Amino acid sequence: MKVELPLILVNGKDSFLVKNFEGILHTHKGIIKLEELKEKSYGDVIKTHKGHTFKILPFKSSDFFRHFKRCATPIMPKDIGVIITICGLKPDSLILDAGTGSGMIAAYLAYFNKYGEVITVEKRKEFAKLARENFKLAKLKNIHQIVGDVNDIAEGFKKEFDLIVLDMKDDFLFIPKAKNLLKVGCYLAVYNPYIEPSKRVYETMKKEGFSELECFELLKNNYEFKRVGTRPMTRVWHTGFIVIGRKIY
Repeated sequence: MKVELPLILVNGKDSFLVKNFEGILHTHKGIIKLEELKEKSYGDVIKTHKGHTFKILPFKSSDFFRHFKRCATPIMPKDIGVIITICGLKPDSLILDAGTGSGMIAAYLAYFNKYGEVITVEKRKEFAKLARENFKLAKLKNIHQIVGDVNDIAEGFKKEFDLIVLDMKDDFLFIPKAKNLLKVGCYLAVYNPYIEPSKRVYETMKKEGFSELECFELLKNNYEFKRVGTRPMTRVWHTGFIVIGRKIY
């Protein structure tokens, strides 16, 4: 299969995003003439002027985290994955994502919500602009972006949501509105890097009558295998806390 843009060039741990077939790509392993990629297929290799080879691969959702432009610190894939599974995401869901940031979680939610829609709200214009570039790169057409404060916009929503995700300041203030916007039986997920605001979110959701409440963090350990032995190689142990609750009435 002939390659299509965007695509990924991989050599070991090195990964480069290619968005056009013009010019040259500078790497520490040499220069690649991008026009040579036009006649290649996925799985082929291309050589740098130093003779190093890069494998040509399609751009997939697994590449979002590595190659999206960033502003605010994004939610990690491990945390996005657990939100998707616990909250029972269906491929035809209507989702509200408040606090777009770089657009990381909105992109993953849209990718796995093939027949549904994601409405993402961000009040900082510079963040919203960067997120739009990431959505365009990923060729996601089921994301609708609103620039503004979700607290002011919420009253204008005419439909109920299957899932609401919050990653924003003063998130606890929006929880009563979030409950009103959710369908019965559906979930609210709130992400925070610190435990104090997560506790406040948990207590607010409990007061609002959310069921199946839980607050947790996920720790992912990568291992390296050497002749002398095996040991963890993860440098970042903590990323954030997640509070999830279900609307039952």
